[in-house]
Amino acid sequence: MSLLLVWHSVAMVVAAAPDSVITRAATSLFQPYLSLFRLQNGWSFYAPDVRVEPEFRYVVEDASGQQHTFVPANHLSRYLPSDIWVKDWYIHVMDNPDVYSKFVAAYLCREHALLHPVSITLLEFDQKDFLPQDQISGKHPFDPEFLDKKTLATVQCSNE
Repeated sequence: MSLLLVWHSVAMVVAAAPDSVITRAATSLFQPYLSLFRLQNGWSFYAPDVRVEPEFRYVVEDASGQQHTFVPANHLSRYLPSDIWVKDWYIHVMDNPDVYSKFVAAYLCREHALLHPVSITLLEFDQKDFLPQDQISGKHPFDPEFLDKKTLATVQCSNE
């Protein structure tokens, strides 16, 4: 059992190691084992690349002309699967606003009916470069100077 544990551990390290002459030689030795159990992972298996996803926001304009900004991600818990599902839903909206904006706005008009909404503006915020010096100087990645605002769509709410 110990020999199997050592073999498996070495195979996992070799499979994810950066490319070199030694790695290629070792990979040829472990290739059948790695292929059989689908263990051919890249280096990101140990240290994944963290992407900064764009942030979805929307603005509800009420009957008096006042604007209310909402950030749906602020109401999600990272510990629940719904966090991933809801964020994926927003990413689909941001990727295809022509397809989804009317449906999303209609839903949000109903969701905020107590505000008597006139229109919903869907927004996408992409993060610009945020450097370590910015962090040291006390700035936050979501400060307005580090965000690119993109209006996806403005949809009028129906009177129903």
